[in-house]
Amino acid sequence: MRRLRTCSGFTLIELLLVLVIGGIMSMVAIRSFSQVHGSLGARTAQSTFTGMHAQARAISVEHGIPVLLRVDPEIGAVSIQDLSGEVLRSRDFAASYDVTIGTPNGVVDLCMVPRGFADPRCGNVNDRTEITFTRGNRVRSVTLLPLGQLGEA
Repeated sequence: MRRLRTCSGFTLIELLLVLVIGGIMSMVAIRSFSQVHGSLGARTAQSTFTGMHAQARAISVEHGIPVLLRVDPEIGAVSIQDLSGEVLRSRDFAASYDVTIGTPNGVVDLCMVPRGFADPRCGNVNDRTEITFTRGNRVRSVTLLPLGQLGEA
């Protein structure tokens, strides 16, 4: 009597099917990850800006000097400076978070005074000023008010 030989393993079609399904699942995962990554960059930039706003106020109050919070959308940076122009803190948002900063009228200067509020006479925030942080199709924003309050738009 002749014995049948059994082979264990996978056929070529089964292997190809697994590879195709794996490739489709990888593409979906990569696409989802890139969307989350863009959202996180904009959110992190917004959070960092909020922290720098608080730092500007704290430095002004602690040292008893007026401090300028400068948002420069052209170079994609935010800095804290004294009124002589010396940079006390700075962050390049374009390089750090790959975001684009948007302002209504170019450079925004918010002048914090030692009493803990902003003085519109030494800055240029005289009305509600919205600052946006954009990465891909994700946008986060904050609103600066004339006396230095900060709110989410």
